[in-house]
Amino acid sequence: MAERPTPVLDLDWDPERARAFADDIVDLWVELLGSFRGKPVVRSQLTREQVQQAIALDVPEEPLSQPKLVAHLRALLDHSLRAGHPAHLSYITGSGTVPGAAADLLASGLNPNVGGWLLSPAATEIELALTSWLARQFGLPETAGGLIVAGGAIANFVALKVARDAATGLEARRSGVASHRLAVYCSEEAHVTIDRAADMLGLGSDAVRHIAVDAELRLDVAALEEVLRADAARGIRPAAVVATAGTTGTGAIDPLAAIADVASQHGAWLHVDAAYGGPAVLADDLKPLFRGIERAGSITLDPHKWLSTPLGSGCILVRDAQALSDSFGVYASYVHEEEDLDRGVNIGFMGPQFSRGFDALKVWVSLLAHGRAAYGRRISHDVELTHYLSALVDEHPEFELVTRGLSICCFRYRPADVDDDAYLDGLNERLLTELQLDGRVFPSNAIIHGRFCLRTCIVNFRTEAEDLERVLEVAVELGARLHAGASSTLPS
Repeated sequence: MAERPTPVLDLDWDPERARAFADDIVDLWVELLGSFRGKPVVRSQLTREQVQQAIALDVPEEPLSQPKLVAHLRALLDHSLRAGHPAHLSYITGSGTVPGAAADLLASGLNPNVGGWLLSPAATEIELALTSWLARQFGLPETAGGLIVAGGAIANFVALKVARDAATGLEARRSGVASHRLAVYCSEEAHVTIDRAADMLGLGSDAVRHIAVDAELRLDVAALEEVLRADAARGIRPAAVVATAGTTGTGAIDPLAAIADVASQHGAWLHVDAAYGGPAVLADDLKPLFRGIERAGSITLDPHKWLSTPLGSGCILVRDAQALSDSFGVYASYVHEEEDLDRGVNIGFMGPQFSRGFDALKVWVSLLAHGRAAYGRRISHDVELTHYLSALVDEHPEFELVTRGLSICCFRYRPADVDDDAYLDGLNERLLTELQLDGRVFPSNAIIHGRFCLRTCIVNFRTEAEDLERVLEVAVELGARLHAGASSTLPS
């Protein structure tokens, strides 16, 4: 007779133990939320060696006690950059909503695989409802749908794969791209993930045409038309034309309606990378800036940027959701479902991932908890704050305003006695490094017309005017110190 194995329960925490551990984690989280105004963005002069010594433990043979484990997690917080800090203004990094973080715990606890409807009935329907609602905000038709993905890189990849497959009548799915001469068209300011997607799709980065920009750093439509015509004469067809609605460097919005006209004339798929700028359609005063986006075949949107939901919650929207299934659908013999049963969509057959977490929940709960109007007001306020910072820069004798777009401001520290651009580039490079090492404020950089600039991007709902004033105060303090040190070493 078969002998029943003895249960092994090491990993099966009972609800009481789970509650005790979760309570300690929530205490750490609440402590973090209360620390943003009293602590720096990141510990000053933090080094890799310091972080490794504090964090890189060996995995023990036996479990750590709960107090030791909680102490380890506290050390993690102490050696991390606080993305939710109001003076964290680098790159395009949302602060993470409180409702979204709480929803993440529930999503992880439920742990559905949102690749198959049977495994995730409620989670699947939430993701479908969310992407449908987001598509409507851009004016896409009822046929539209999409996916929640890790971020803008994978969203752009999915969009360009759908575009590539549409351009080849799905033939590329079977026989590859060797027999197809295809190109992708985007501006010089487009995100590098467009090049990476072309590489991953077998087109090669040489197939990406980086079109010149105008004085406002937007794609030059006449130059786009010229390159498309020249390629057509050589037998090269467009896989996609990519417009950007909020460039990473400066927040510029390409002329979407005019680009849509050109794409239509050439039979090209129009993809709009609105990873950063897209949520601004929720603000009534900013929505007109995006006229023409409703004509896109696909749109990239990153809720973890200007909707501030926790990472990673990117999104790809497609004008006709069927195009996703056409591009990614496969037959799997181990997935058997009776056709006449009332079952929903298997999202795993609409994109590159079969195993999919419930990342939609943090976006969904954030939107439900705050409402569309609150997001619109905050996004408008971020733009207003950027105008305020630009005015402060313009008024200050030691700063030079370079450009401003949406919630991005690019400027340079420029001592009154200096006109040498090469010296100013080097000074601002060193100043950025010092600002980030100092940790009180945390900008990033942009290169504009060959000039190195300091750059702030407000997608943080905690940022207010005093934080921007602080950026300039610290920049002047550290900049003056660097400039004095450099001046003292110059030959007389």
